[in-house]
Amino acid sequence: MDGLSRKNSTVSANLRSQVNSYLAAPLLIAMIALVIADENGNLFLRTVRKGINLEDRTRVRVRLIELGKNSDRDYENFRIYQMILVSLSVASLIGLSILGFITFSVALAGLCFIIPLLIISSERQLSKRVTRRREIIESEFPALIELLTLAIGAGESPSVAVRRISARANGVLPDELQQLSKDVEQGKSFTLALDSLSRGASSPVVRRFADSMAIAISRGTPLVETLTHSVREARSSERIKLLNIAAKSEISMMIPVVFLILPISILFAMYPSMTSLDLFVS
Repeated sequence: MDGLSRKNSTVSANLRSQVNSYLAAPLLIAMIALVIADENGNLFLRTVRKGINLEDRTRVRVRLIELGKNSDRDYENFRIYQMILVSLSVASLIGLSILGFITFSVALAGLCFIIPLLIISSERQLSKRVTRRREIIESEFPALIELLTLAIGAGESPSVAVRRISARANGVLPDELQQLSKDVEQGKSFTLALDSLSRGASSPVVRRFADSMAIAISRGTPLVETLTHSVREARSSERIKLLNIAAKSEISMMIPVVFLILPISILFAMYPSMTSLDLFVS
């Protein structure tokens, strides 16, 4: 019986390999014929253009603009990067199928699973970069605005103070302030430059600061008081954020205590009583 079952398994393995070769060989021939027919790369270029011009339903362009990549070339490069990932995964699975490491049906199932996963993971990584940039901007905001408050309190104009601070500081927010200074030097009004800063930073803290500055300049309100209020508000929001992070960390630290340490402690406490009960029963 063992010899018969071994023989049946060998026959089934041979049949699977033959079916896999029958499916893989025409696919390989079709791929070679496609490469030969597309000698000038017209089909490849047309496919790339179609992929680039897909409708941006997941707001990829908006997230790229938040990262400072405003041109169409940056959007095209991101789409090309996604297509390269998909092409490499397709080629790898087809190659494994042709070599006989996996069956053709497994390769098709892998393609149906891997292609959406690659697209979603690349866009999720882009979202993480945007979130990280916002966090850096909000962490740099209080110190820079305090310097801006000191400079304006010393008698400098807002545009000169922004230019001085942005030229001597390093970081994401100083780069945005340098762009604000360039806009003012090119003839744009300071309020319009502040509006561009709030839209480029995409942070609620920076947006409130820009709105309060624009209102103070238009109404003639003292800027030092406005900036002091903005710094105080930013510090309080950072404090609330740290408290929330600490509360979440405290809850996560309770998980091993409740589900690991506490049950082991109960077992150690109950073990002598259980052993004495067993001795008493026996």
